Parts: sequence; structure tokens; C-alpha cells
Amino acid sequence: MDYIRFFLGNKRLISFGFILTFFSSFGQTFLLSLYVPKIINEFELTNSYFGGLYAIATVTSSLILAYVGKLIDSSDLRKYTIYSALLLLASSLMMAFSFNIIMIFLGVLGLRFAGQGLLSHISNTSISKFFDKTRGKALSITSLGYSTGEGIFPILMIFVIGYVGWRNSLIINSIMVAVVLIPVIWFSLANIKEKDDESKGNKKNSDFSRSVLFKDRNFYLIALNSIVLPFMVTGLFFYQTSLADFKNWTIEWLSFSFLGFAAGRTISSLLSGKLIDKYSALKLLPLYLIPFLIGLTTLLFFNHSYVAFVYLTLTGVSVGLGGTIKTAVIAETYGVKSLGGIRSVFATIMILGTALSPLLFGFLIDNGYSFMHIISGGIILVIIVSFLSIQINTQYKYATQTS
Repeated sequence: MDYIRFFLGNKRLISFGFILTFFSSFGQTFLLSLYVPKIINEFELTNSYFGGLYAIATVTSSLILAYVGKLIDSSDLRKYTIYSALLLLASSLMMAFSFNIIMIFLGVLGLRFAGQGLLSHISNTSISKFFDKTRGKALSITSLGYSTGEGIFPILMIFVIGYVGWRNSLIINSIMVAVVLIPVIWFSLANIKEKDDESKGNKKNSDFSRSVLFKDRNFYLIALNSIVLPFMVTGLFFYQTSLADFKNWTIEWLSFSFLGFAAGRTISSLLSGKLIDKYSALKLLPLYLIPFLIGLTTLLFFNHSYVAFVYLTLTGVSVGLGGTIKTAVIAETYGVKSLGGIRSVFATIMILGTALSPLLFGFLIDNGYSFMHIISGGIILVIIVSFLSIQINTQYKYATQTS
């Protein structure tokens, strides 16, 4: 009931944030990966070649986001968001009508930049700026757009691609952007006055900007958290067809198991909002990877088909917790005055992680390494990052006590 009252009191802003995270699915790996086998077959590519193409497109999008992302701090929010949606629409059409690998590259670049990059960035940044004491609650609700997309689109797109083909499915995606996303953006931000005052809860960091970001030790510790989960999840999702073959699962069952991912992400997103507002995101940062660690361990040692559901559900829990916690950590640490510029740096780092894993995983798969090696490496990586995250919390306590 508390969340319902909160939504009703802020329904236009919350709807705006939700619709952006929902439609960011069109640029997310879990959805784009469903097109990979079709593209590889039609254009006669190898896994590593397309993985490299995907990596280059993703790295390029992250570098562009580092510059374009900071413009949200000085631009009209409605225009900025509509331009991003139009780019998403154009990129879907580019891929739908592609006749060579260059057009595929440009389409992937646009979808990654506009979908995964800009729509997610706009939602998290604008919601963090509009809400202060209830930031965690607001972010937890708007982040439900991610889990809703993850629960609906994999099953829907497998059906649509199988029925009308991968090209026509992209045309349908572009129509959805035109008739749903853009009108919602236009009406939800009508007569909304943007908040330009600094967060009252962080006066100490009110003037923090990107110019001094790289001198801060916390930056590198937060950056590790920004990259580790997207790196592993993107690689596993990108090659989900190969993972299904390795585990003797059907791709239909694995796609159905994404309902567990969506459920885990939904529940943990709602829970994280209350925890953040009560305890602070910095105190929660070292803990959010634990469910993913358990999920990877289960995936490593067991092959039963139900393991897919368990692994994806626990992964969804960490993704749901991490999405809200990491955004709130940035706002708590650096304030909101230059949040768009600062967050775009972390978003760039996160996207770089999503670019590297398809390339690395593709190389490993093509050279005879199994998912046993990949999952084992992921477990070690998660343990190291979780341990290092404790230092951010310690430094925060020290800074608070001595300020």
C-alpha cells in the first residue's frame, strides 16, 4: 500500500521512469541475443566475429554516452528524451532493412546507445534528481520496467520472430516506440518543472564534478561494481543458446525461465528501495552480489532443467538490487548537481563491460573452452569485487564520523 500511495502521488514522473526502463529492453543483450543466431546464419558469420562486431558497437556507444550523457544536466528533459526515443526507432528500422554487415553494425550501435545507454541513463538520472529522501523508493518502482521487459519480451519475441521473422519483429518494435513510448514521454513530462536545486542530504558533495572524479579512490571501487555484474550477465545472456546446448536445455525452456529472472528482479527492486531509504545504499553495496554468486555456483555444479530457473531467479535478485543500489550510491557519494555527467561515466564503464564479455566469451567458446571455465572464472571475480566493496562502506563511515 505504501508503494501504491507513493505512485499515485507521483504517477507522472514514476510512469516516465518506468516506460524508459521498459523500452530500454530493445537495446539490452537479453533481447538482442535472440536475433544473433538468425543474423549469424543469414550473413554467414562466426560467433567470435559477431561477438567482436557487437563489442565494437557497444564500446562505441559507451564512448558517445560519456559525452552525450552529461548533456542531460543542461538540456530540456522532454526534448532530450524524445530525441533518444527517435534514435531507438530509427535503429530498429536500420536493422530491419539491413542488407549488409555495415547496416547491422549501425543498427546494433544505435540500439545499444539509445536503448541500453540513453533510456536507462535518463530514467535513473532524472528520478534521482527529482526525488531526495524517497530516492530509493522511486528508483525501485521505475526499475520494475526492466523486470517487466525481461519477463515479457523474451517469450513474446521468440513467438514473433518464429511467426513473422526477425526483420518484421524489428519493424513491430519500431511501431511500439512510435505509438507508445514517444506519446508517454510527451504527456508525462508536460508541465513538469525540473528540479535544479542540490540534494539537501549531501551538501558536502554538492560541487563534485567529473573534473575530480578520477582522483577519488571510491570511484574505482564503485566502477568495479558497475562492471562485474553486467559483464557476466551480458556474456551469459548473449550466448544463452550455447549455454542451453551445453546444459542440454531447450532454448524455449531457457527463455521461459526468464520469468524467474523478472520475478527476482521485481521483488528485489521493491525491497531495495525501502532498504536504501532506511540504511543507505553504501551500506548495502557489498551484499547485492551474493544471490548471483549462489546462482553461478548452482549453475556450475548442477544440470537439471530447473537449475535454469533457479540461476536466473537469483541473477535477477542481484540485478534488481544492484540497479537501484548502484544508482543511489553515486547520488549519495557525489550529490546530484552534476549527476548526469558523473553517472554517464559509470554508465560508460558498465557498457564497456557488456562489450567485452561477448567478445571474450565468443573467443573462449570458439577455442574449445566450456562454460565450466567461464562460470568458474565468474565466481572468483564476484567474490573479489564483493570483498573490495566493503572498503567503500568503511571509507563512508570514516568520512561521516570526521566531517
